[in-house]
Amino acid sequence: MEVPVTDLIPLLDFEKEDIPTNNKTDDDIDTLVQQYKEFGDQLLRLNDYTCAISYYETALHLVSTKVDIGGTIVVNKEGHAVIAEIDYVEDEGTYDITLPSGDESTITQKDVLLVVWMKDSSFLQVKILLNLCRCLLKLADVDTRLAIWAKQAVKGSSVALTLCEYYVSESTDEKTTLELTSLVEKTRLVRSRAFIRSSKLKNATVDAKKVLAINSTNREAQSILSEIKVVDHYNKSLDKKISKEVCRWVQTATSSAEGSSAMDRMDNDLVSEEPKEETVDKSNDDEKNGKPTLEVEDKRIVMSQLCGTVVLVVALLIGIWDMNTRKIGE
Repeated sequence: MEVPVTDLIPLLDFEKEDIPTNNKTDDDIDTLVQQYKEFGDQLLRLNDYTCAISYYETALHLVSTKVDIGGTIVVNKEGHAVIAEIDYVEDEGTYDITLPSGDESTITQKDVLLVVWMKDSSFLQVKILLNLCRCLLKLADVDTRLAIWAKQAVKGSSVALTLCEYYVSESTDEKTTLELTSLVEKTRLVRSRAFIRSSKLKNATVDAKKVLAINSTNREAQSILSEIKVVDHYNKSLDKKISKEVCRWVQTATSSAEGSSAMDRMDNDLVSEEPKEETVDKSNDDEKNGKPTLEVEDKRIVMSQLCGTVVLVVALLIGIWDMNTRKIGE
């Protein structure tokens, strides 16, 4: 995509520097995480989403990857992001964990979504994840061909929501609880939009309604529900149009001269392929005994094949409809 020269801006000062992240103390890491988040926020405001993502990812990497015994992590359990406590770390990269339900399990590194930063008193992990997901959704708007952006936004916001709910369960301060409740609202709104772009309207509706259950005057949640209704109405109208086209095609295939001719040819081909070993005509006996004659059986085969063709066309049309739905969802 070509960009006018007048739209180009010079690099920001921090983009020209290479900030080292190795051999840092805990206090240094705290400062770096906050610093990288602010850098990402500046780039987000400038609509430089790709570069903003790189700074957000660096900030998360500083505090979200080291797994220790006794630590808390967010893991992928049957497609859901859940909190778990680490009981033991194996040499092979496997971990023994305890889930909130009390069940114990063994997972691998690929199941770990995030290591919870226990010193995160200002909930930077959640805020970084939220802005990271906002960048991903903007990229999904720019390049609608790639569904990966929306899927990653769903994943990131789900992790952020799990973190928020974990902090709420651990919170004893009313002010902190109010701040976390606000973060829960924002997280559900981001995930709801990510679900819309992933063509998962039911999931998007659930998140938007849960926000309204917390805050009935939330305008963004109301706007999302209105958007979902528009998309859903379009999908249903498209579905009806496809159904009518299928019915019209079936009627044409079975009643037109070409369709009748094709059925006759299929009937003749089937009859010509029948074995002629028996010379005794048993059609009358079959009719008397209530058994289908050879001609009836041939017609049933023809109709079966025709139905198979119809099913194939329907499947093709459904596939086209699904592609259109995905485009609308994105």
